[in-house]
Amino acid sequence: MGAKFRLSELPVCVVARMRPADRAALGLAAPVAAFSVPETGKDRGGTEDAKKGHRRPNKTEAEYATKVLRGLDARYEAVSIRLANGHRYTPDWVVFEGGRPAECHEVKGAHRFGSHQRARLAFDQAAAEWPGVRWVWAERRGDGTWRVREVRGSGQWQ
Repeated sequence: MGAKFRLSELPVCVVARMRPADRAALGLAAPVAAFSVPETGKDRGGTEDAKKGHRRPNKTEAEYATKVLRGLDARYEAVSIRLANGHRYTPDWVVFEGGRPAECHEVKGAHRFGSHQRARLAFDQAAAEWPGVRWVWAERRGDGTWRVREVRGSGQWQ
């Protein structure tokens, strides 16, 4: 026979994956998602705060949040998505509505690094796998303007 355990001993990650109706039937409370939002406007310089484990947006990402996402409940790197191919994708900004992710924004600067194409592939894959979320690809041009395009779940660019 299997090992005995108490329902209260279930890991938070297991409880989070249960359907709300099943959680209620078992008498388990919904896990509280603790998202922490680091300050914007500071350049992380590619480093991570070792004590807290928080990453901060770079200057381009912070500028995008200030100019485009102003007034929205936008959180930096708030979710990480496991894709069907086994890879993970973390959008730069996630906009929440009613406590649920509604939009994912990927922000790129005017200079194209080698990781640009890999980020684009992961972004397109995530958009195809999560059609209920609005996917936005934003590029800062050399003149300081933004090119913002929306991707539909079918991979169609708007």
